[in-house]
Amino acid sequence: MNDRIIENPVTGERATFIETSSESAGARSIIDIEVSPGGGVPTHRHTDHEERIEVLEGEIEVTMEGVAHRAGAGECVLIERGTVHSWRNPSPTRKLRFRGAMTPGNPGFEGCLRLLFGLGRDGELRKSGLPRRFADVALLAHLDPSLLSGALALLAPIMRWTVRRTSTRQRASALLNRYGCSDLAIQ
Repeated sequence: MNDRIIENPVTGERATFIETSSESAGARSIIDIEVSPGGGVPTHRHTDHEERIEVLEGEIEVTMEGVAHRAGAGECVLIERGTVHSWRNPSPTRKLRFRGAMTPGNPGFEGCLRLLFGLGRDGELRKSGLPRRFADVALLAHLDPSLLSGALALLAPIMRWTVRRTSTRQRASALLNRYGCSDLAIQ
């Protein structure tokens, strides 16, 4: 198995790790992402890094602070640290392929992606792409706190409590080992 390429059969996404945070001594994380028609991510905010999206194929729609911007192949979008944003593939028929670069690197985001895609491969995601278990959602938010922005930020205390529970920590450790993220600690 090539651990640099991961796929999520539920959402139809594919990610290729070009350079991980550990390979760049924390300087950056670079990941190529393929997104099915209509796919995307909900609103979130990165507090620890900026994100640069370079469109390789297709078109992306990035909404920042409530304003939508579209970019096509060869164009880039820079999302500054702290900016509330979401992105999606607006095409009903064409896939989107882009290179995402996070500066500085973010091992938590990398682990979150590995975990989410692994849960998808193992049938642990709903059709919406969200985990079936609340504890797995809490683990994803623990790895990448940017997932909890806006109204979802109100769930942060419950998520932290859930991840600290012994049974959840045991499952979390097993999942992190299964999906190649054993270097990420759960406290």
